[in-house]
Amino acid sequence: MAGFEPADEVILHEQEGEAFLLHVPTGRYFGLNEAGLVVWKALQDGQDPAEALARRWPDVPDEDRRADANSLLEALVGAGLAHAGGSPSGTAGRL
Repeated sequence: MAGFEPADEVILHEQEGEAFLLHVPTGRYFGLNEAGLVVWKALQDGQDPAEALARRWPDVPDEDRRADANSLLEALVGAGLAHAGGSPSGTAGRL
């Protein structure tokens, strides 16, 4: 699932347990829940989002974590907030 990275023109804002992304060119906001924030930070760090979710919630089945991460990645890519990048696991561009 690795192989995605945040778009350059996106700013993360965290305040009082909430987080949102600002897409600077359009001025649009994208809210993130706690799991979404874990996925976003994994993208920023070049990590696999599903593995980051596994570290945070180890009792959640792997297929559920991967489905959740894929769903958010699809939304982020669709909104122009992330894009396919380099991938150490050879899965660049695959959701």
